[in-house]
Amino acid sequence: MKFLWWSLAALLLLLGFATVWLPIPTGAPLLALGLIVIVGTSRTAARLLRRRRRATPPLDDAITWVENRSPLRFSRILKRTRPRKKKMKGDPDHLT
Repeated sequence: MKFLWWSLAALLLLLGFATVWLPIPTGAPLLALGLIVIVGTSRTAARLLRRRRRATPPLDDAITWVENRSPLRFSRILKRTRPRKKKMKGDPDHLT
């Protein structure tokens, strides 16, 4: 089953890269769907995206923008890749 999802993701990414320069805006949504399928089926991909979002604030802002405008099913997948906040010792939420 995972092979089927990864094949779908590869097809979406290839179609997205092929149509990103066309005047009809189909490339970006196809690329986004391919990314969502990969992140939804791979914990490693989700961890890599989480690290990249933490290291690149503009990317994090862009993905957050997509999260807020996506259907609930896709939004949940992307929200799992949000960078985790580290707890500080002086933080009132920190348990000792």
